[in-house]
Amino acid sequence: MADEDLSRRRFFNLVGWGSMLALFGGVGAATAKFFYPGVLYEPRSTFNAGKPEEYVAPSGNEKVVVDERWKKNQRVWILRNDKGMYGLVGVCTHLGCTPNWFPSEGLFKCPCHGSIFNVEGEPIGGPAPEPLYRPKISLAPDGSMIVTTGLLGIRRPNLQAVKKYADIYFHDDEKAYITKPPYFLPLKA
Repeated sequence: MADEDLSRRRFFNLVGWGSMLALFGGVGAATAKFFYPGVLYEPRSTFNAGKPEEYVAPSGNEKVVVDERWKKNQRVWILRNDKGMYGLVGVCTHLGCTPNWFPSEGLFKCPCHGSIFNVEGEPIGGPAPEPLYRPKISLAPDGSMIVTTGLLGIRRPNLQAVKKYADIYFHDDEKAYITKPPYFLPLKA
């Protein structure tokens, strides 16, 4: 009988100390987590995209060539037409997914909810409420392009072209605005 009492006492001792250890371990882990910053690491908002000569110019019936080399790291496409270059931020304006480029159709399609954008970034289908954002592009003294996107997914009016009208398409005055520097880099023929 004494062995059973001792065994029961020992069992409750173990359970009690185990619970205390689990409690202090959880508090210690939560305290340690508090000292690590809860930061979402994103790519730099300004990057060097190389020289315009490194991008393929449209040929034949092509109107625009879409370059995807910056899509994975910067979520930006660089597009070149016969007049110059511009960029599109690869963040769908619906819920922030990254659309994919389909060269055979000449369209950007969002895999999340089916938004479809043309090469100007205008939504032509799906739930996207406004066009893709256009980053600023400028030339550095060495002739390379500096692309400034702003923080992805966060509107920064000073860094991205902003629509004046609550409409999904660009109006003529907006097109005139986005086809000039800093949102369009004209190239000499």
